Amino acid sequence: MLTHATRARIRTKLLHETRTMLWLGLYIFAFLAALAAYRAILLGKGGAGAWPLLHCLIEAFVLAKVMIVGNVLGLGERFFRRRMFARTLSRAFAFAVFAVLFSGAEELVLGYFRGETAGDWWKEMVDLGPRLILARGVVLFIFFIPLFALWEIGRALGDGKLHALFFHLPESRSE
Repeated sequence: MLTHATRARIRTKLLHETRTMLWLGLYIFAFLAALAAYRAILLGKGGAGAWPLLHCLIEAFVLAKVMIVGNVLGLGERFFRRRMFARTLSRAFAFAVFAVLFSGAEELVLGYFRGETAGDWWKEMVDLGPRLILARGVVLFIFFIPLFALWEIGRALGDGKLHALFFHLPESRSE
């Protein structure tokens, strides 16, 4: 039987992780939606449409959840005791690789539900080319740098301080 204090600690941790996931999901969604609109304009499709945006929303929140799990597992924290710059870059790199691998696994699962074989999936990946996969990884790495820079600044400031800096009015100073 869990004590009241343990339940309260679990509830607080769950609430914190849920808030973090929501913020991450919104940030990732904004990026993915902008990227989808950019791709649609380049391909001459005239706009992103509802389905690609829904797909971006789902992918953003799944990726946010994967990032929360990766964070709990300490992904990219090998340089945790190093300078914030090194921590930021190492976490951005680790999560970019993680996101590309997760994206590949997602495509494999979706292909399975569409009735494709692993050979079909592999052929599609080869047709896509390593350059496109590498480009996606580079874009994700660059995208993750400001995200993890803010994350590390938030860690350095302490729990809730970064949120307060961004979303609370500064206290008025009487002189």
